[in-house]
Amino acid sequence: MTVAAVLLAAGGGRRFEGAVHKLRADLGGTAVLLRSLEAARGAGADEVIVVVGAERFDDLLPDDVTVIVNDAWADGQAGSLQAAVAHARRQQHDAVVVGVADQPLVGPAAWAAVLAADAPIAVASFNGDRRPPVRLAHEVWDLLPTEGDEAARVLLRARPDLVTAIPVPGTADDIDTTEELLRMDQHLADIEAVTELLGRRPQGQFTVAVRGEDGGPIVLRNHPVLDDGRPMPTLYWLCGARESMLVGRLESMKGVRRAEADLGLEVIAEAHDRYRSERDAELEKAGVEPAHRPTGGVGGTRVGVKCLHAHYGWWLAGGDDPVGQWVADHLHEVDHANWPAPPDEES
Repeated sequence: MTVAAVLLAAGGGRRFEGAVHKLRADLGGTAVLLRSLEAARGAGADEVIVVVGAERFDDLLPDDVTVIVNDAWADGQAGSLQAAVAHARRQQHDAVVVGVADQPLVGPAAWAAVLAADAPIAVASFNGDRRPPVRLAHEVWDLLPTEGDEAARVLLRARPDLVTAIPVPGTADDIDTTEELLRMDQHLADIEAVTELLGRRPQGQFTVAVRGEDGGPIVLRNHPVLDDGRPMPTLYWLCGARESMLVGRLESMKGVRRAEADLGLEVIAEAHDRYRSERDAELEKAGVEPAHRPTGGVGGTRVGVKCLHAHYGWWLAGGDDPVGQWVADHLHEVDHANWPAPPDEES
């Protein structure tokens, strides 16, 4: 059985107001088209096909990629898919996996997962959001539309009985405007910054809830399901280097026990309930379930305080967390140059 990876790159990108075609635009030091192509090439397909139209991208595309020109690109995406399928028929491929070039954050793992699916139609599911890439077995090619701008989406709606959703990591955000490009570029910069702060690449999707004066991330708001399906009970994550250091100092001064004694377990339990409700609402909104559903509150616990960092992160992000407020009120005890000597012993 052979499978071709198809990257649709024929559109004109009329909504994009940049100086170049949107697929030529720089995203984290690499053209958008090349980021998407790298992912498609990393899926392990027997052939990689790029369908072009409004621009040919001859200066960007490598020699080992099959380039198909759709001169009727303005008539809609269905024509580009039909051109790719016609080539796949001639090459006697058994299936095609189709993605779009303006979704550069769809990684090779997502392409590979969809490619490996055993179903007439398989579609990537990004935390419940069904988006390309889509695997189309040869037996459904005759069902694809021949005109219009929806291509495979028409078939997915018409024959849900043939469709299998494949959970995949990453995000399927696309680029239509310069503003979306800037947001995506910022997200890539945030990933690199968080990787440096944590000492490893983040394992799930996140947004930056709190930034420092330099724009760097201080608190992350995590998606409650990691890329591999495991739960992420810590909805808010304190990652700022200085903030984490100071809270760690406070923990070393028996901060956890002191906070519990000062606030009482009943007040802390109410905070856990609020946190759990926010996380569960996020799960319901996403429409996905982790491998097992977390039941705890802040820091994954239900009783008392497990981690001052988690409480302080939620509080910094605007959460109603009395423990986070307690941390804020006591950080002055450890925020001085001669730590661990008490401030009154400084020379």
